[in-house]
Amino acid sequence: MLDGTYKIKVDVPFGRKNGTISLRTEGDTVIADIDAPLVGKQHLEGRAEGNTFTAEGSKKIKLMGAIDYTLKGEVDGDALHIYIKTNKGDAQLEGIRV
Repeated sequence: MLDGTYKIKVDVPFGRKNGTISLRTEGDTVIADIDAPLVGKQHLEGRAEGNTFTAEGSKKIKLMGAIDYTLKGEVDGDALHIYIKTNKGDAQLEGIRV
């Protein structure tokens, strides 16, 4: 089950900061609300399949400009694993359901 709020830690140039990702599914659609360092508050929609999800798009982020992304995520129990590939670099996020 993907639905839930996850506490994440994000490595930024000035240390490690906390953030949250809330996931909810509606059929085969996943809706993610992200509040994290660097990206701020973001809302995105993607495709859900079982305990995995994908999303892609483009977002304009302060100080970084337009970022094209492909996001792949998986929930394993209460653990969240996300891999993000962007035109500005790649990142991995880990989180835990709260």
